[in-house]
Amino acid sequence: MMNHSTKTWPSDENFPSVPVNVAGNGSVLWSILRLEHGANASRRAQRLRSSSAAQSMLRNLALKHLGPSQAFEVSKEPSGRPVVRLSDKTLMASISHSRDLVCVALGCDEQIAVGIDVEFHEPSRNIEGMIRSLGWADVGLSAGAFYNEWCLYEARFKATGITARNEQPEMCVCALAVTAQYSGMLVWASEPSDSSIS
Repeated sequence: MMNHSTKTWPSDENFPSVPVNVAGNGSVLWSILRLEHGANASRRAQRLRSSSAAQSMLRNLALKHLGPSQAFEVSKEPSGRPVVRLSDKTLMASISHSRDLVCVALGCDEQIAVGIDVEFHEPSRNIEGMIRSLGWADVGLSAGAFYNEWCLYEARFKATGITARNEQPEMCVCALAVTAQYSGMLVWASEPSDSSIS
């Protein structure tokens, strides 16, 4: 039994297998899934279903990386960051969901910091107003360019815990192949920060 204060996610053996993608020469595994939400499902019900799917997808990545004979636990740290704990190390993970897309990433070594983010392009969102309120000098970006930059910012924040955009370190970046109404980014680097969150 591992001694730490975390939330442990229950297992869901009935969850379907999701394709596993590899980045960083095998240092990061990630998956993306499109969920079918019922037409009458509430926003809360959709978020709960997306969260449950993300937890199952993360277990799937851990099984793919570690194999079925390796004991591990998928949990959340008090900061909210998801992790995969083994008896001798902890692997960093990241989860994101927006509308019907869910994506997860797992660093395959304890020195790998990883962050993933996906966002739906909300047509009613005031992009220029958001850029001004964030203090970004990129006013005038197209909606697609803004969301790409937002996903990159969020993914770096999840990997490092650094909120100031101009202080976030350069990291390896992979744009996720998502449909036109979404943007998605995956980032990773070695030497994770202790303050990282999901």
